[in-house]
Amino acid sequence: MVRAGLPPARILDYASFAEAPDRLGGLFPEGRGLLRFESPGGDPRMRRALLRLAGAQEEEPGQEEPGREAGTRLRPDHAVQTGLAAAIGLARRILPPGVVATHDPAAVALLYDKRACHAAMRAAGLPVPRALPPVNDVTALREAMRSAGLSRAFVKPRYGSGAAGIAALAVAGGDIVAISSAEHAPGDGTLHHTHRLRRLRGAGAVTLVDAILAQDAHVEHWVPKAAIGGRPCDLRVLVVGGEPAHIVLRLADGPITNLDLGGRRAEADILRALAPPAAWEAMLSDCRRFAARLPDNLHVAFDVALTVGLRRHVFFEANAFGDLIRRVSHAGCDPYDWQVACLPAWIAGRRAVGCAA
Repeated sequence: MVRAGLPPARILDYASFAEAPDRLGGLFPEGRGLLRFESPGGDPRMRRALLRLAGAQEEEPGQEEPGREAGTRLRPDHAVQTGLAAAIGLARRILPPGVVATHDPAAVALLYDKRACHAAMRAAGLPVPRALPPVNDVTALREAMRSAGLSRAFVKPRYGSGAAGIAALAVAGGDIVAISSAEHAPGDGTLHHTHRLRRLRGAGAVTLVDAILAQDAHVEHWVPKAAIGGRPCDLRVLVVGGEPAHIVLRLADGPITNLDLGGRRAEADILRALAPPAAWEAMLSDCRRFAARLPDNLHVAFDVALTVGLRRHVFFEANAFGDLIRRVSHAGCDPYDWQVACLPAWIAGRRAVGCAA
C-alpha cells in the first residue's frame, strides 16, 4: 500500500475481531475503503477465535503433547473453516456500504472444503482427478481403488491446509506404501504435521492412512504429472481480478511438490516453453473460467499440472488465499503490488453490481 502511495493498512486480527466485532467499523471513519482478509494460519489463538465464531467448543491453551511444537496437530477443521466463513460474513455485515471486502464467505467455505471444491471444479467442466467415494479405513479404500481400477491415490484431509496431512498412497498386491508429512501418535491416535515427508510401508502406512481417513478425507486418483529432468512438476497459478498473474513452477523428487515440504521453485517459463501453446492457454483459460464463478474474491490460487505428454492439464485444488509467492513477478510487480494495482478496476466492478461489502 505504501509503495503505491496509499496510507498504510491498519490490522485487526481474527482474535481481536471475535472479541469485539464492532472494532471493525471504527477502522473506516469515512465509510469507504477496502477490507482485505488474510489466511488465519496456524496460530492457536486465531484457531480458538474461529472456533468461538463457529459456535464450537474451544480448546484450552497448552494442549499440545510434550515435545511437540505448538500447532503441529492435525484436526478435522470443519469448525475452523466454518468459523472463518462466519468471520468474513459478520465483517461484511458490519462494514459501511462504501467498503469493499476482498473475499466472499460462501466462496471461502467452498475453497476450504477439498471435497466440495473438487466437485465444484468438476461441475464447471475443469479436468480434475477421479474422486473415490468417502471411506473410513484402508480396507474399504483398497476395495474402492480395486473397483475403480486404481493402484495409486491421494488421501487428503477434507478441511486440511495445503499438503498438511496428505498421503500419496500406492498399493500393489499385498504391499502398501504411503508418502506423507503426517505422523501418527501412538496411544491417543492423533496426527501431527512434521513438515518433512516420510515414506511408510506395510503396517505403518496402514495405521497412518487409517488415521487420516478417520478424520474425514477426500480421496482422488494420483494422476502422473509431467516431469522436468526426471522430477514431477506442477504449478501454483495466482488469479487476480479474474486474470492469471503470478505463476510458479514447483518440482520435487516425488508426488508432493509443496515448497514447504522440499519442493524446488523454478521459472514457469521452463514448462511453458516445453508445452504446446494451445495446452498452456487451455490451462489458463480454465483458471479464468473458475475464477469467474467467484467474482467477489479479489484473488484465487490454483494448483494445476500438465500431465505426461504436456498436452493436457489437471486441477488439484483451488485456494482462497495462496498469494504468498516469493521471488515471482508479473508486469514488474510482486503478488501484493499487483493486487493493489488491480484494485481500482476490481472495486469499480464490484460497486457497479452492488457488491461493495
